[in-house]
This record gives sequence, C-alpha cells and structure tokens, in this order.
Amino acid sequence: MQLLISVRNADEAALALAAGADIIDLKDPDSGALGALNAGDTRQVLQMVNGRVPVSATVGEDHPTLEALLDPIRLRIALGVDIIKVSVSGLFYQNDFMSEISSLACGQAKFVAIFFADSEPDFGLLPRLHQAGFWGAMLDTRNKHKNLLQNRTSGYLQHFITLCGQYGLETGLAGSLQPQHIDKLAEINATYLGFRGGVCENSSRIQSLSRMRVEAAKIMLHKHNRHGCKSQQGVGYELRASP
Repeated sequence: MQLLISVRNADEAALALAAGADIIDLKDPDSGALGALNAGDTRQVLQMVNGRVPVSATVGEDHPTLEALLDPIRLRIALGVDIIKVSVSGLFYQNDFMSEISSLACGQAKFVAIFFADSEPDFGLLPRLHQAGFWGAMLDTRNKHKNLLQNRTSGYLQHFITLCGQYGLETGLAGSLQPQHIDKLAEINATYLGFRGGVCENSSRIQSLSRMRVEAAKIMLHKHNRHGCKSQQGVGYELRASP
C-alpha cells in the first residue's frame, strides 16, 4: 500500500514528499470535499515535485454540464498532472462522458473515479469505467465529520476492493482517515490510502500539514507492507515509490 497526501500548495507538497508520501494529491480544502486547486499552485507543485512521485488532482464537484467538467480535466492534463480524480455524478451515465474520457485516457494521464461512501455508490459502473480506460476507483466521504470507517464496515470496503480487482482497477480509500486507522485498513489492502485532515495540525483539514503526522502514517504503512500484504488480483501497474 502507498501513502497519498493531499496538499494545497508547493510548501505542503515539499513537506509531504520529505515525510515519505508516495503520491502528492492536489486539493483545495476550503472548497469542499474535492475542491480543485487553482492552476498557478498546481503548476508550482508540479515543478517542485519534478516527477519524483506521481501527482494527482481533483477537478471539483457538481459540474452542471459535461463540458464544464471536461474543461478542468483538460487543463490539468495540459499542466502535466499524472492522475485525474473525478467524482461520480449523473454525468457518468451519459454516453458522451465515457467516450470523451476514453479518448483522453489514451494519453499519459490516468483517471480515477471517486465514489462517496456516505451516499449510495453504484458499483455497477465499474465495468463501464474499465471499458472507458479508467485507471482506478476510490472510496471517499463527502461529509468530513464522519470518517470512512464510521460510514462503512470493513466488509463493505473489502467488497469494493475485490470488485475493482475483477476489472483491473487500482483502488484508494480515504475520508477523514487518521494514522491509527491504518491498522484496520491494512487488512483490506487497497493500492493506496489517502489522508488530509488526519495529518494536519489539530486534525483539521483546513490547517497546515504536520510532518510528524505524515511520518507517523508512513511508518505505520511501512510496517504493514514489511509484514506482507497480499497483492491485489488483476492489477498490474505499480506506482513509483518515493525515494
């Protein structure tokens, strides 16, 4: 399993990278669960990371039209973001959406569909995601007052991971996670675990990252990885590890 840390600027990205993050995730925590980071900060983070680890980015939520969603996706592809995270919405059920994503997925950027665990995720979309060329799927939470494990059981999360594996999709788990949740989530063995609030000062996602908390999460993940987790079936792509 790898460690995804959400950051809001280049300084936080440098801290997360130094503390052992395997994926730098771009997000504006002041703009909701999946607030999109502006182009200027995105460019600065990419320049600072300089290809040492993959960089992922959210593109916001509640887009009224397909074009309103595709515009920020294309922008981040042009900037050089490695992984584009798109929240599942009614747009996913439009044939034009899947065909557009399929054409964009032919390039270097990888796409991850984000399902919200505190709603009613439609995992029936997974085969369509696979067909459209999505690289992965992720379970997150929209309401940050309850964490992922308060919303769903371990059995439910394992079911999600297993279904994704059947379609060759990489998997992520996030949603107000704290480093202490790693012991329980390590048994489920997602591709990566995502953190923001749980590794910030005072466990507040709108405050600054805490290097000590990021390092604690990395140490716990490293411990579980050393003891040997079973690899996901059907997943052949490995993320680059941080030095």
